[in-house]
Amino acid sequence: MRAVVIEGPGRAGVARRDDLPPAPGDVAIRVLSTGICGTDVEIFDGTMPYFTSGMARYPIVPGHEWVGEVISCGDGVEGFAAGDRVVGECSVGCMRCAVCLSGNYHRCPNRTETGILNRSGAFAERINFPALFLHKIARTVPVETAALVEPSAVAFNGVRLAAVSPRDDVAIFGDGPIGLLALQMARAFGARRVTVVGGTPRRLALAERLGATAAINVADGAVPARLAEIGGGLPSVVIEATGNPAAVVEAIQATAPGGRLILQGLFAGQKPSGIDLDRIVTADIALRGALGSPGIWPDVIGLIESGRVDPGAVISDQLDLEGFERGIGIVKARAGIKVVISQ
Repeated sequence: MRAVVIEGPGRAGVARRDDLPPAPGDVAIRVLSTGICGTDVEIFDGTMPYFTSGMARYPIVPGHEWVGEVISCGDGVEGFAAGDRVVGECSVGCMRCAVCLSGNYHRCPNRTETGILNRSGAFAERINFPALFLHKIARTVPVETAALVEPSAVAFNGVRLAAVSPRDDVAIFGDGPIGLLALQMARAFGARRVTVVGGTPRRLALAERLGATAAINVADGAVPARLAEIGGGLPSVVIEATGNPAAVVEAIQATAPGGRLILQGLFAGQKPSGIDLDRIVTADIALRGALGSPGIWPDVIGLIESGRVDPGAVISDQLDLEGFERGIGIVKARAGIKVVISQ
């Protein structure tokens, strides 16, 4: 099979790899479409924390946002058959340790992460994947849309952890794919108002088409004041999905007293300065990170199959395997929104 292999920072190419039969418990899958994520860019650039810390090593086949079709099943696999349309989770826990057994397999100390940490990903013609972390998705969902279940689940997780309800005004810092998906999820959770804060007019216009109450360009300044004007007060929920430390500083100021601030961006090793820790305490702000998407994939797939959430709306470019580096360039230049590799 052909697969994209990142050999080291800035070095990637399409290579031939052996087609291996599925191991017991695994399913062999023909990959149909895979999304390029900001994490893939960080792996390509050599800035992804797992790689800079030595947790993960090159070479690696990237790709953790994907959809495929079952070819065959290994011994012991039940519930899947050739021809099934499937998507696979990013975090794969050992399912034996106390962390996994508590439901937090995304924090398993022995976990692998698809296309990121000690597990080959889906920028390839085929992938073998553990059935325990596979989910069926209806063929009525377009292939490219189905490839984005994983980032949709990440967005769902942030909104879930923020406990968004119809009582909440929500501000989302970030007009990239996760921010735009979080917008759709917050609307699905019934948020009273959802405002997207970003820096790209094209993306902010899309946010309004996707149902944002308002879209604020950071270049215009005074973001907290403008959020307060829109909602008659600061939002009770703020989701930071930029990976820009400066956005965290502003997000703290933009969160209402007693509000919830969720950090979902990865910062590629950047350290924020100027954080007002006193405001977190004196305004009684609940601050937490949101990692991965454990235990929620059936819910997310249901939202997509019903049409209540449409990840395909954020797709701007479709390329083939040979276009992987071009796709990385599009993402880095913010020339598109979401790039998918289809086969």
